[in-house]
Amino acid sequence: MTIFVGEMRFYHAWKLTQKKMQYKKLLILQQVFDGSSYRNVGQVVDTQAAFHVACQEFPFKHLPETKDLAKRDWYDEHGEDVYMPSDGLKFKAYDLEVKFLYVGSKSNMNTELKEFVNFISGKNNGGAPMLAIYDEYTNTGRRGVYVINVDNEMLAYDDANTDVISTFKIKFRVTDPVTDITLH
Repeated sequence: MTIFVGEMRFYHAWKLTQKKMQYKKLLILQQVFDGSSYRNVGQVVDTQAAFHVACQEFPFKHLPETKDLAKRDWYDEHGEDVYMPSDGLKFKAYDLEVKFLYVGSKSNMNTELKEFVNFISGKNNGGAPMLAIYDEYTNTGRRGVYVINVDNEMLAYDDANTDVISTFKIKFRVTDPVTDITLH
């Protein structure tokens, strides 16, 4: 049986409903950016422990697209003159679509998902924070992340047990594509 990475995470989340298993955490910390530095708001949150939300797929880019370089193109010469920064190439911010799983009770699903969305959008503390996100599955973390869109289409899987698995997607913007972070 072949199981792909996204399916493997889904399988592990499903197994959480069958018995307690070890899972890889998705850790999120709310931050406020004042134009020069980040200030933490609250504590690091394990999304599974706090909201029963696990990550199915978080496609961080390890090498995002480079920014355009300053260049001149002379019509009477071959090629072009390109300015290369002495401190290396610069990278563009990017959007990514993340697949999440809700693994919890049917009676708590709406409340916990609303709390999760309020948390990642900053509505729980009166602000609109940036997020620092660390995925233990890929050992990758970024700061300067914010929510762009929450998918309203949710698929619910009810296997005649007390737990429900629902999948949904959220689109994020990664404004700092190069700083590696870890959260614990």
